Amino acid sequence: MTNNAEFAIRLQKVIDFYGESASSFAEKIGEQRSSISHILSGRNNPSLDFVMKVLTHYTEVELYWLMNGKGNFPTKPKKEEANIHKHNFEIDLI
Repeated sequence: MTNNAEFAIRLQKVIDFYGESASSFAEKIGEQRSSISHILSGRNNPSLDFVMKVLTHYTEVELYWLMNGKGNFPTKPKKEEANIHKHNFEIDLI
């Protein structure tokens, strides 16, 4: 069983990482805004269906990290970050 408060913190990190609001996040994964609110407040446990929707739509999120806080998030840098690092590397080579 996952700790609701800790899960909520990790879920908020996912939402923030993608620059989403709770409403836009809910819309993208096909959940009600109230469901997101209840999970973020610790009132409700996330369902398996909810967790699978997050993992399906946000591929940088690892199941073990989301559920237990173990592992890494994000699993890979966002494209913009990767391009910045690549650009900085190319500048260093010049």
